[in-house]
Amino acid sequence: MVLLMVFLIFWPVIIHAKWLVMIPDQTQQVVDARSDLKLTCIYQFKTEEEKTSANITWILPDFLTNYQEENNIKTRFRYDAVDRNETHIKSTMLLQKTSSADTGYFTCAVSPEIKVNQYVYIYSKRQLVFLEADVITEFVSLAGESLDIPCKPTHPNVTMSLFRVEFGSDGELEWNFIELSPEFENASWLLKPAPERGLTLTNSKVNDSGQYICVGSITDGTSTAKHTDNEFNVFIKGMELVRIGEGDANEGDNVTLICSTIVQNSAPKFVWRPEWSIINDTGQERIISIIDPPKGIKINNEVTHEVFGDYWYNLHESLLELSSVTLNTHTHFQCRGNVSRKMISQSINFTIKEINNDPTNVKLGKGIAQNLTCNRISDDVNIQWFKVNKLNHFSPHSSSSILPLQGTGGEKGTYSCHWNNSRGEKRYRNFSFAGETESIGIAIAVSVSLAILTIIGVSIKQYIDKKNLEKEIQERLNGNPDGIDRNLPIEYQTEYLPYDKECEFPKNRLRFGNKLGKGCFGEVYKAEAVGMKNSDETVTTVAVKKILSTSRFQIRSKNDGLDALIRELKILNYLGPHINVVNLLGACTKDIIKGELLLIIDYCRFGNLQSYLIKQRDKFLNQLNDFGDLTLPNVFVENSTIHCEGGASYGKSGQQLQPEPSDNSVSQARNSITDISICPVPLTEEDCIQETETIWKYGEDVDASFYPPISTWNLISFSLQIAKGMEYIASKKVLHGDLAARNVLLADHGVVKVADFGMARKMYSNSYEIKGQRLLPIKWMAIESLVDNAFSSQSDVWSYGILLWELFTLGKVPYPGMNGHILVKDIQKGLRMEKPDYSPNFFGEIMKSCWKKAPNDRPTFSQLANMIENYMETFVSSQYLDANLIENNDNEDFGDSSPPKDIE
Repeated sequence: MVLLMVFLIFWPVIIHAKWLVMIPDQTQQVVDARSDLKLTCIYQFKTEEEKTSANITWILPDFLTNYQEENNIKTRFRYDAVDRNETHIKSTMLLQKTSSADTGYFTCAVSPEIKVNQYVYIYSKRQLVFLEADVITEFVSLAGESLDIPCKPTHPNVTMSLFRVEFGSDGELEWNFIELSPEFENASWLLKPAPERGLTLTNSKVNDSGQYICVGSITDGTSTAKHTDNEFNVFIKGMELVRIGEGDANEGDNVTLICSTIVQNSAPKFVWRPEWSIINDTGQERIISIIDPPKGIKINNEVTHEVFGDYWYNLHESLLELSSVTLNTHTHFQCRGNVSRKMISQSINFTIKEINNDPTNVKLGKGIAQNLTCNRISDDVNIQWFKVNKLNHFSPHSSSSILPLQGTGGEKGTYSCHWNNSRGEKRYRNFSFAGETESIGIAIAVSVSLAILTIIGVSIKQYIDKKNLEKEIQERLNGNPDGIDRNLPIEYQTEYLPYDKECEFPKNRLRFGNKLGKGCFGEVYKAEAVGMKNSDETVTTVAVKKILSTSRFQIRSKNDGLDALIRELKILNYLGPHINVVNLLGACTKDIIKGELLLIIDYCRFGNLQSYLIKQRDKFLNQLNDFGDLTLPNVFVENSTIHCEGGASYGKSGQQLQPEPSDNSVSQARNSITDISICPVPLTEEDCIQETETIWKYGEDVDASFYPPISTWNLISFSLQIAKGMEYIASKKVLHGDLAARNVLLADHGVVKVADFGMARKMYSNSYEIKGQRLLPIKWMAIESLVDNAFSSQSDVWSYGILLWELFTLGKVPYPGMNGHILVKDIQKGLRMEKPDYSPNFFGEIMKSCWKKAPNDRPTFSQLANMIENYMETFVSSQYLDANLIENNDNEDFGDSSPPKDIE
């Protein structure tokens, strides 16, 4: 009967399908991006009337219909007038210069009942997935409902993955992988078999709110390509009541219930104090008093967590904690709270089970001692041991009772332990022996022999692999100085640079302390180095970089972290010391064959500049007037000092800034902390991925209890120091490639140091071809690097302009709310950011000059340093500036704004 009903429902469609045909006649097809898509529909008339009245209409995918301006559909799409004869009509559509976002259902229809469609994948090797609603960055749902995310593949063989950014235990942001399931089976995220649906969040929960990245990968038989630029945010409204942990609770456990809701932090001050109740067996409620709760219950309100995303959310939690639960503990609770001006409630019920003391069989081996254990959680339980119903052992007030056996023949028999549970009910556990194991010696001998043979085979293979790896790594370290081309930037030739053995430092003279940070390749630790060369101190505080054994975000191979650290080691070794560049103090390479390489660098107490600026937002001293000009008193800030390398002399000549007018600008907006756009290169407009981590994330020292506030003058001082550091780096023909506030470190006395050379690229010959794909931060990259894959010191100048924008926004992310290939297109069209509110007008012009389209029209780092020095000298005398820029000062409170003595 059911089959008959289905047949009758679909019969009209089956009948109509043979009258209307789409060519090519298939349910789906794959078209290469940038090629043209051509489809033809033919409809055969069924009646005489249709010969004059029938028409064919084309229906395009939703993205092409709803966002016509963004996809230029009016210039790319056309269809022929209907070609009509006595038997049929025909219409052909043409979509030119297809892109990944054109993927979807293409439909031709004669009427609502008569239509045929075809799913067309627009395949791009550089954009394996796309977010259909590219202009939408936030998807909202109510808790408990399903939420569709239109992140879709551009090829039927693409495998999709999902990552979520979260705060780690160390407070740093990290990406966590989320497995996608094609079937429900309790999976939160569902990968629908139908590609037009994309991803689905099933039974959404408040805790699902946050920022995600959709990733695609495809294998061609020899290699796997990965790509993503699809960031999206999820906001789940409502309330959620959960218990921490899976499965039933055991007697004696501590149980925590969490009642939570989430709000955008742009909302007014939100207070979350829900009402908790106990529900008894008859369904009656008893409200729990927060001040005087029942014994064993504690309520902790207003636990707030920040949830990372473009919009930033605050997760508010109320915790009900049950300590040392028993079988008599209440297990049915209700939470009631005000969410969006509406009272809602949720209840939860759980089970408490006794600890597992199931009967067990024990094989008694001759001469083999073993213990029989009777597990009890409560401290007030009397346990008795019996052997063949005779009392053998009594253990009062013990949480775990153990009966030791020596493996003698007289011990064979049946044992049991007895106790009363928390309800007073009698319980016991039986232990029985199957007899002595006569063949245990033979079994052991066979096992040992097999183990020895396996160890020998593995050892031989490991020895061969080790020798090959030793040779490869030694060649990497030794380099080939004869292969260095002095006309090319050194950073393009890091594999040729030699490692100076004078840098070697004994690992046993390092004492590791706190972890300062963690990136996608490695970790940074605070350490003490005993007997550091060229140091006046016996024990020197340093920072040590080390690689992780595995990567947490799409590393191409297991050696990527080691390669990055070796490159940085060689570059720092080549650069030599400078006050505004993080300096190489030593290295431990003896265990590099084991994958361990330690890089010893300057210790910078306050961590990376971006995180520090964010922490200082509430304390920032704005020294600008209403017109955006810097205003300082006649007596100036004594302790707002910065220090450059002793004895250095700097030129005073500068370049007059010629601002580049632009009608396209990006206004400042609230945005996420570490929204770093990453792209593989060579680049096209579709080549972007998102990554929130730098290669080596250097956080502040947890022991740094003093955080001096900063002012506008400090930001200007930082900008000068960074320009000085980059001037030195450029003079050594080294390109940084990843200049950003997250890669500048803040040390004592207000000294900032350019750091993190792990993004060094392998480039060869005059074409500077990049082998493989590297991850690059597009929001900081120059226009010629994005479009033509061209890098120079002047592309670092562009990044310096972005860094200035970060400084004067106190750590905000460039181009707020924008990412991916759309951003690249807009930059090509002339998009530039506006001067930040906290930036002096002078630095607004500096930024514009750094972002000029032609690299040669931008100032050099030497010119930038001179211009900033000249600007600062309009407020203080050159003697004061020299004294505070060149000579060391032991005053650590660099952010203090107390007035100094008079300055001439």
